[in-house]
Amino acid sequence: MFRRFCKPGVMTVARAELADAIAGTTFPAGGPDDVASSKVLFSDSDDEPPSHAKNIRMRQIGPEDMSAVADVLHHGFPNKSRGYFVEALYRLSVREPPKGTPQFGFLLEARTKVVGALLTIFSFSDGGEHPPVRCNVACWHVLPQFRVYASLLVLQVGRNPSVTYTNISAASGTWQTIEAQGFRRFSTGAFAGVPALSPRCHHVKVSGISLSTEGMGALAPHELKILRDHEQFGCTSLVCVSAEGVHPFVFRRRRVSRFPLPCAQLIYCRDLKDLSRFAGPIGRFLAMRGMTWMLVATSLPIEKMVGKYFQDKLPMYFKGPACPATGDLAYTEAALFGF
Repeated sequence: MFRRFCKPGVMTVARAELADAIAGTTFPAGGPDDVASSKVLFSDSDDEPPSHAKNIRMRQIGPEDMSAVADVLHHGFPNKSRGYFVEALYRLSVREPPKGTPQFGFLLEARTKVVGALLTIFSFSDGGEHPPVRCNVACWHVLPQFRVYASLLVLQVGRNPSVTYTNISAASGTWQTIEAQGFRRFSTGAFAGVPALSPRCHHVKVSGISLSTEGMGALAPHELKILRDHEQFGCTSLVCVSAEGVHPFVFRRRRVSRFPLPCAQLIYCRDLKDLSRFAGPIGRFLAMRGMTWMLVATSLPIEKMVGKYFQDKLPMYFKGPACPATGDLAYTEAALFGF
């Protein structure tokens, strides 16, 4: 069994009414159709460890569960505000996952009380005719007196052999366990750099998609969707236009402990070679918006960028048929929730 952790981060409430959601606002309809249908597995009281099997069940999270799920996750991660999880759940509620996959994830219920929750983010990993499905397993928590049943949630990870599951925030103490479960690393470390110090690129224009549509028509439809979706998530989506073509990038503003200034965490790029080539203009574009340094999940240093590579920092794992590309954290907890 492995535990998942949400990294510290700051989230901006997407809508004003989310302030009221802390008291239990109803979210938009459109959750899974089978929310109410699940098999009864075990039994226990609401407040004490169970003494015999009867009334514990695992089922998908529905819109009506949002308030209780936020309570459980806040209990597990007290360094986060309850509003953080309210907004995270709201962002899951308004996006459309691939057909037949959960909108939010799974919960454990003891009679009518939610005692555990696992958030999942399902998405398509590319724009092909039959694109493979990817699932980022986000934060989860089970109340202490019910942890004997935590495996009911954990077993949801890896159940579908056609889905690629990712774990991008594994605690160091869980690495051996995760690897024993069949997970492999697709990124072995992290690179911290100052791209604004990289050389200038002539005849290269960098612009945010909210300000300019230049060259957008040259992007593949799925890349255009990534840029627009992640702009809505609160990320910075931009394009580099050069003589060679249009190159999409997505970054997330993030604060890292012990560093006074926020960084730009790379969420998506087509190829890390593009990041190396356009580091200078991208870095100056981001610096003007308060992000003076960059954090990149990678297995190698970023060429032509001043910085340092840290082996075994923020390693990221996958399990399934399709290894994620290095530099692709689109539609993960890093993008939707912020660390």
